[in-house]
Amino acid sequence: MHRELLQPHRGPRNRPLIWNCVLLVLLFCGIAPVVSGQDDGLKSVPAGFKDVPADCRIIVRWWWFGPSVTKPELERELRAMKEGGIGGVEVQPVYPQALDDPEHGFHNFPYLSDEFIEDLRFAAGKAHELGLRIDLTLGSGWPFGGPHIPIQQAAGKLRVVSVSISPEVRSIPVPSIEAGENILAAFVTSGEAKSGAKTAALDLSEIRNGRLYLPDGRAPAGGVLWFIASRTGMMVKRAAVGAEGFVLDHFDRAAIENHLSTVGDRLMQAFGNGAPYAVFSDSLEVYDSDWTGDLLQEFRQRRGYDLTPYLPALVQDIGPKTSDIRRDWGRTLTELIDEHYLTPVREWAAQHKTRFRSQTYGIPAVTLANNALVDLRGAFSRHTLPRTSSIWGRIGASLFLVLVEVFTWISCTRGRMKKRRDFIQARLFTKKHLASRRRC
Repeated sequence: MHRELLQPHRGPRNRPLIWNCVLLVLLFCGIAPVVSGQDDGLKSVPAGFKDVPADCRIIVRWWWFGPSVTKPELERELRAMKEGGIGGVEVQPVYPQALDDPEHGFHNFPYLSDEFIEDLRFAAGKAHELGLRIDLTLGSGWPFGGPHIPIQQAAGKLRVVSVSISPEVRSIPVPSIEAGENILAAFVTSGEAKSGAKTAALDLSEIRNGRLYLPDGRAPAGGVLWFIASRTGMMVKRAAVGAEGFVLDHFDRAAIENHLSTVGDRLMQAFGNGAPYAVFSDSLEVYDSDWTGDLLQEFRQRRGYDLTPYLPALVQDIGPKTSDIRRDWGRTLTELIDEHYLTPVREWAAQHKTRFRSQTYGIPAVTLANNALVDLRGAFSRHTLPRTSSIWGRIGASLFLVLVEVFTWISCTRGRMKKRRDFIQARLFTKKHLASRRRC
């Protein structure tokens, strides 16, 4: 591997343009054909490693900082990667490392601008010319989102406000409601949240002049629980210039269709008739995302009952029904991410003659079975600590083709990278697997 691939190339005034952060992708397609159950077949494996097929070589995540790139530098790095035995790249535009400096000709081109699309078109053409695979992150930074996502399509969460009340209190102020929020329900509770705590729904029509008037005859002590459909407020992490904005609601099909139309279709203009090998979704890191605007309607339609009276079960034990209600809530969220996120992206990728590659785990609520809804399954593993997501991704794959993100941090040394690679191969590419898988 060429040393310069692990170092920043400096532009005007010693400013970094592009940084290649190594991403090891293991394609478990079987380096050599091995007949199931025949140990002698293992003897042919070393020969396969000496002449590795193109589709079994590593690819790297290609950070475009800014994005501020130049065509000569793009070509230099692509040729260096080809000479170093790397099989392809995954383009990921991220945050700028320096401010614009017209005096020295340094400029960050906004994400999706004509200049950015032209640079992407050049890189795609040069990669195809060199026989390198090119993948593309379907956005800038992660998770998906950006300035095109309004607050109504931003990642949602259930906000719960607990208020203690004394016996003489006859009304309480309504919680402050921010943009993109609405009150779902309020409940009066008896005492502290505990096993079998009693709750009673309050009539929201009793809200007058910003206060909720409480009914007579309630318990002498307790509190009020407010349930509010809210937003996480999470912004896209590591966004490029012009890509800053809310993370989208992965449970909302309108949000993902907005993203595919605004970002995906624009990116595809750089590829013409030669689509990227795959479009990529990074691990789902939409923290606190557990709600969406129409969840109550979807829940009623799918589960056959109204969740509203049972909302307290999501935050406290209301008795024997608690676990069933929580299971139904989680199951509904998983179905929504299946139908409103994973499926639309895969269908969009097929329409554009490419594949959907996804690290399908994290938050929101995906399950192992969700790996069946993507074309290429991905996993993540830190270079220092054992992780289980790669194992889960392998188990969930309907085909024995799993991509493992192994080296992510620039602090990696070659010795640590080799140690980590050997560890991953020992876990995933065992004698048992070699003896039971043929060349893909």
